[in-house]
Parts: sequence; structure tokens; C-alpha cells
Amino acid sequence: MTERPSEDDPTLLLNAALDGELDAAGALDVERRLAADPALAAEYARLAALRDAIRTRLPRERAPDALRARVIAMAQTPDQAAPTAPRRSWRLAERYRPLAASLMLGVLFGAGGYRLFVRPSGDDEVQRAIVAGFIRGRLSGQTVDIATSDRHTVKPWFAGKIAGATTVVDLKGDGFPLVGGRIDVVGRMPVPTLIYQRREHQIALTEMPATNPDASTEPRHETRDGYSLLEWTDGGRLYAAVSDLPPAEIDAFGAAFRHAAAVEREEPRKP
Repeated sequence: MTERPSEDDPTLLLNAALDGELDAAGALDVERRLAADPALAAEYARLAALRDAIRTRLPRERAPDALRARVIAMAQTPDQAAPTAPRRSWRLAERYRPLAASLMLGVLFGAGGYRLFVRPSGDDEVQRAIVAGFIRGRLSGQTVDIATSDRHTVKPWFAGKIAGATTVVDLKGDGFPLVGGRIDVVGRMPVPTLIYQRREHQIALTEMPATNPDASTEPRHETRDGYSLLEWTDGGRLYAAVSDLPPAEIDAFGAAFRHAAAVEREEPRKP
């Protein structure tokens, strides 16, 4: 029977479930845990999306034929040797066969999977937190803390809950009506997140202080765990929009938001 991972390490449990390594009782236990713990369910969804993205998008590079031939030769058993090969060479092969097998696995997997083990940067951690918040909201069914399409209600709701003012614009005329807002936590800092609608899809836009205020203001588009992510900086603030919409529609949303925000800044304030 498959040994169940320690309950003190939920990450091992989730990975075992994704890899199909749990028995029936273990699988049922994971399902109960996911139903009772939204944060754990969000992490499971993130890992599943990451696994699927790796399978479909990560290129699998082939080791050079000459290197493959040398490693396979090192791992061969003595009775597979050519008749003319000296016996001494196969005694050496016996000693280094485990090393050769490990080397083969490293060559085949490491070429395509190196990026999975690189220590994430600060920007990478921010992106992970933003995407995790989007997934958590979808799984819980509670995507907003305040549900309203009135930006004049959403904007003051954030006051006192976060540091600084929040940019809230109405994009209904552009096909992205406002649904509401919520507070997310990125790097232990509460940040405002606006939720916009696009047909049956939602876009979560998070605003926070930019780590590099002098960075280019040009939008940067990425795919993170299978979701579209668009980032840009404006006035020392970082904006990050995440959705399961196609990249072209996320780009259209970003352009509409930046235009509306610029127009709002230019409007004279009422006395």
C-alpha cells in the first residue's frame, strides 16, 4: 500500500495527490481537506495549473546524441559489452553505473526543468501571490468583499484599510464593467484589488507601490500558471491584472484602464 505523506506537510500531500500516489482512503482525505480549507484548495489548483502548463508549454530539449551514447555505454552491463572490449573497462562501468544513471536523468530532465528550481525573485513572488489570490477567489465563490459597480462607493471603501489612494475607474463603456473590490495580501502588505467583468470571465486588478518606480511604464505580458498576467507601472504604482481571458483581451483591458485613469487625473477636482 502506498505510504501516505505526513499530515504536517500539506505540500507533500498535494503533490502526492496530483501524481496519483495516494490510495483510495488518502484520496478521499485530500478531497475532504480541500473542501474544508479554501487556501489549501487554491494551492492545489495552482499546482495543478502549473503541472499542466509545464506539460504543454515547457520545451523538452534532447541531449546531444554523442552524450547520450556515452552515458548509455557507461550504464550497460558487462554481458552487453562488445566482444572486443577489455574486461577492465566493464569493472569500471560497474562502479560508476549508479552515477551514470543519475547523470542521464539530470541531462534529460535538467535541460528543460532548470527554471523550476531557480530561486524565485521578489517580482516572481508578487506574481505568484496575485495569481494565487485570483484562483482563491474563484474557488471560494467570493471574489469581492464589496459588491458594487459604483466606483464612488468602492474607492472610499478602501480608505483606512490600505495605505494610499486607490485608482478606481468605470470601464463599462469599454466592455469591462466594475463588479467590486477586495483586500488581498502580497508580501504581508494589504493591497487593493478591483474586479472587472468580461462576459463570463473576471479580471482581478491589484495595485501596489512599485519596487522600482523608475521602471519602464510599458505593459509587460506573461503567462503564469496558465493565466494571463499584465503588469505596468504608473506614477510610482504597480498595476497587475490577471484573468483566464486570452492575452489580447487582457491587453485591451489594460489599455482601457490606463486611458481612463489618465483622463480622471486630468479632470479638475470639485471644490
